Amino acid sequence: MKIAVFSDSHGDVSTMERAVNIWQPDLILHLGDHASDADSLAARTGVPVRRVRGNCDLASRAPDSDLFELGGLRIMMCHGHRFGVKDSLDPLISSADFSKADILLYGHTHQSHIERIGHMLVINPGSSGTGLHTSWVKLTIADGEAAAELVSIV
Repeated sequence: MKIAVFSDSHGDVSTMERAVNIWQPDLILHLGDHASDADSLAARTGVPVRRVRGNCDLASRAPDSDLFELGGLRIMMCHGHRFGVKDSLDPLISSADFSKADILLYGHTHQSHIERIGHMLVINPGSSGTGLHTSWVKLTIADGEAAAELVSIV
């Protein structure tokens, strides 16, 4: 399964749309800050989307976090602001570990990050909409294993 992971789009749907049209993922995950961009992206591309709200999504009906299973792996996704990810990942990692997540997805920092911590793959796709170094992540799940690749947006 091919999954496009975006965060912090801040109104820039066209950048995500170009990435989706090129890579053709099976699913889009949006980690907040303009969660409504994910709905627009799904409408434009026809690709299903799951999204959570960020600190800039005050009126959004999207959930604060989402825990679900794909390809035999448990995925926890959130924006990260409620866990203080700009100061430390420890509270978020503890929560994901308690939830028995295999993959942890978060945003908010606008800084990309991919790391394996124990059994857990921890991913921040960076910002797809603002900043000097915009990016997103190609997440692939096959045979109960996950792989992530950071993609810079130019």
